[in-house]
Amino acid sequence: MNLSAVDTNLLVALHALLQETSVTRAARRLGIGQPAMSRSLARLRHHFKDPLLIPKGRHLVLSPAAYALLPSVEKATAAIADVFADGDLTARRTYVVACVDLFGAAVIPRLLSAMGDETNTTLEVRTIPARSTDQILEDGADVVLGSFEDVPPTVRQRHLFSDPYLCVVRADHPRVDTTITLKTYLELPHLEVLPAPLARPGLRIARALGSKAEQRRVAVRVPYFSLAARVLAESDLVLTMTRSFARVLQDLAPIKAVAAPFKVPPLRFSVIWHRRHDTDRAHATFRDLIAKICVERFGAAL
Repeated sequence: MNLSAVDTNLLVALHALLQETSVTRAARRLGIGQPAMSRSLARLRHHFKDPLLIPKGRHLVLSPAAYALLPSVEKATAAIADVFADGDLTARRTYVVACVDLFGAAVIPRLLSAMGDETNTTLEVRTIPARSTDQILEDGADVVLGSFEDVPPTVRQRHLFSDPYLCVVRADHPRVDTTITLKTYLELPHLEVLPAPLARPGLRIARALGSKAEQRRVAVRVPYFSLAARVLAESDLVLTMTRSFARVLQDLAPIKAVAAPFKVPPLRFSVIWHRRHDTDRAHATFRDLIAKICVERFGAAL
């Protein structure tokens, strides 16, 4: 092929379209109008003789041919970026981290300290916007910290650590000393934290309790762990959560943790990011730093 006949602007447009799976978002990302991006998509469809983006419900998804193109397109755009890059990995940019408030409290201060005086870098922390993993990175998050299932092929996942479950109550709870029996556990009212829309924090507990799950009564649900700490400290509620984060919660209110009276499989925590960042060296360095902090703070992955 005669490279002089290749319109590199089409490569940039193709890269944005394949990553964003949206004409509107791709146009916004490149700073051009939606009509111009639509024309680029039409030219690309003509060139490849394939729709590339196909409707699925209310969204667009990659066609099989587009999936096949994605690795080559990412390599090509990364190669072009390397040719014209100035070599400065600290160029001005914003890193967006999404996580629940308790995860942020445990990690973000250490992350800021490790990043040092990066005058060209802005760190933005957000709540987790959705329960579905394939939607969780759509709003611009660079990385998301949490526990994830059914990770789609467009998302990368790196396991960080595993955390066993225990129970948390107020420090002077009248029915819980240093242990809690299953009978007491089932009789007490329960608190649940729903950090994201449609989250189901009690599902793993119900599976572990089996036939006794119906005896467990959830009295209160809140969206933040910081709020949960205050609610626990001023009530007889019990919260079932993982050990590492229970320790963080104890710094917020006069509460205590005791062993759970039944076995629940440990929860695995990970960092996820969109595969479009795989060739971004600065992004990889940022991910590695977060992983290092998490392992130091909570322990190695099991």
